[in-house]
Amino acid sequence: MNKIKNKLYDLIQDQKQESFTDPNRATDEEALGIMISQYFEWQGEKIYNTSYYAFEDSNFHTFNEQFENIWDKEKEIKKIA
Repeated sequence: MNKIKNKLYDLIQDQKQESFTDPNRATDEEALGIMISQYFEWQGEKIYNTSYYAFEDSNFHTFNEQFENIWDKEKEIKKIA
């Protein structure tokens, strides 16, 4: 593991301890999701962008096209509501 990955691992473990009554049952994905949501102060656009770039880096280009369409529709709904 590289230095950044090791630091992130430690932060994920800390988040599990802080956020879950049974940290051993919590997944890394759950803890990281909470971290991202809290870091961006529940701002959907920033959370979306982070997810988009993660999928892009993992070569989920076709998925990202659909993801972007869904996000655009959600933004339109929020404008209307």
